[in-house]
Amino acid sequence: MAAHPHPQSAPLSPPSLMDPQMAAAMDKMAEIAASVGPAPTRPTPEEVRLRTLIERRFWNEAPVAVAAVEDIDLPGLFRPVRVRCYRPSLAAALPAIVYFHGGGWVKGSPDTHDRAGRMLARESGAMVFGVDYALAPEHPFPEPLDESVAVIEVLANTAVRWGVDAKRLALAGDSAGGNLALAAALDLRVSRPDLVKALLLFYGVYGADLDTGSYREFGDGRFGLSRDDMAAYWAAYAPGAEDRADPRAAPLQADLAGLPPTHLVAASLDVLLDDTLALARRLGAAGVPHELTRVEGVGHGFIGLGRMVDAADAAIAGAAAFARRHLA
Repeated sequence: MAAHPHPQSAPLSPPSLMDPQMAAAMDKMAEIAASVGPAPTRPTPEEVRLRTLIERRFWNEAPVAVAAVEDIDLPGLFRPVRVRCYRPSLAAALPAIVYFHGGGWVKGSPDTHDRAGRMLARESGAMVFGVDYALAPEHPFPEPLDESVAVIEVLANTAVRWGVDAKRLALAGDSAGGNLALAAALDLRVSRPDLVKALLLFYGVYGADLDTGSYREFGDGRFGLSRDDMAAYWAAYAPGAEDRADPRAAPLQADLAGLPPTHLVAASLDVLLDDTLALARRLGAAGVPHELTRVEGVGHGFIGLGRMVDAADAAIAGAAAFARRHLA
């Protein structure tokens, strides 16, 4: 079921409609970036990742309390994969949420998204597994997706070891991580059709069209993520036209029938707004139960800004409530 009707494209949202807390957070991000110093003109992927980690520290300080946090290594297709486990309680047979972080498939990690992982675990009552999947351009499509699917299957097959119930498993992700979560669910729909009980998707990348209404309206980057940023991310992750035509890279091109109940969160001032609105329409046409929450006045990446933006924790809590219902 949809939370409200699905508009066909992004209506214009003047800058004056930016949430005051979001505006203050953007000022804080600019202050942090300035304190780190100018970025290299042509940074290497390693330099981009390190700078992102440094700039994200403030947002992950004063961590949300959970019962336990542990990093583990799981066998992957071509390397061990680090996974951060957030346990909300010491109860046995907890439901599980496997979380894929954002960062354009190029940067980010469980470290940069630590607050989101903790909040989701606390609010959902599920054990959250944050996956440190392989990044582009060193690992282009389909390697990050294939590795992500493999990690989900390992976690499901070893659920008792981690104290979780494999019959109550959801996938979640933000931005590029939302893309991976949705694409993984499409893969598992075929190989393990009853495994994934719910999807929690925050402002994900679902198509490779960089000329939607929201790209045209917000693509200059004044609210954060720009069209040029997304063009660079797609060039790193799926450089060939044949890759971007693949439904596993651009899930809006897939047959969505048979997906589990899905909770969608969109940011109103985001180049990717229309990706989420289009996905909601496609899910509805395919008969997939879903909810759509459009958060007004915020930009891309807002769920990581909970230290200053109340809408961040509220969005996570809404997704967590959806997970509770479908993982009961």
